[in-house]
Amino acid sequence: MKICPSILELSLADFIHQLKRLSPYFNYFQIDIADGIFVPNKTTQIEEIIQAIKPSNYLAMKPLIFDFHLMVKDYDKEIEKLRNWKIKQIKINNIFIHYSLLPVFKILINKLFLDRFSLSIGLVLNPQDQVSDLVNNYDLNKISSIQIMSVIPGKQGSAFIPETLKKIEQLKIAGYRSKIFLDGGVNDQTLPLILNQKYKPDVIGVGSYFTQAKEKLSERVVNLKSLIKQSPTLRNI
Repeated sequence: MKICPSILELSLADFIHQLKRLSPYFNYFQIDIADGIFVPNKTTQIEEIIQAIKPSNYLAMKPLIFDFHLMVKDYDKEIEKLRNWKIKQIKINNIFIHYSLLPVFKILINKLFLDRFSLSIGLVLNPQDQVSDLVNNYDLNKISSIQIMSVIPGKQGSAFIPETLKKIEQLKIAGYRSKIFLDGGVNDQTLPLILNQKYKPDVIGVGSYFTQAKEKLSERVVNLKSLIKQSPTLRNI
């Protein structure tokens, strides 16, 4: 199980602050982008991040891996910005868009939809989205990754929804074999519940537990990694 800190900040200054303080512990991050339309909050935008992270500054000197979680209505526009962003020190691993925003197809043309972006596109299931609907409308084997939201998306610090963990089992039983992400409300209290499940996510997104840690950040990083190491069936990657 891999830990991927998620950064959701309303201002560029706060975004840079969180990235700098977390980068000594991690090189893999999920960047949350919200438009204020699909979800109530509006975060730092992709064009601001592109302008801030350049080869000449501190952030770009350390190789980093980014996933982008697009909580936006016009995901085509945002994906185009990322496709045109070329910087040696930054690798874009996955771009997540919300399943509820996609047109519903009754034939399995998912691969055609995903391939037209020339990027790895994953789908996000909100708490109200049903795995059965996804299975009925898409070929699971052609979806590169699936992220399950364990909170109502839009802001950090929302309450963890335990029932969403069932979706991991449902996906596995349905034959899904690619990576499953779990995002939202992950902390030292909810991680043991996640680890006790028969089916576990491959990646956990940790937001406010890290970003609101202040002077206890190092302690919290060690704590979560220790919980994973102590799990009899998992190792921290």
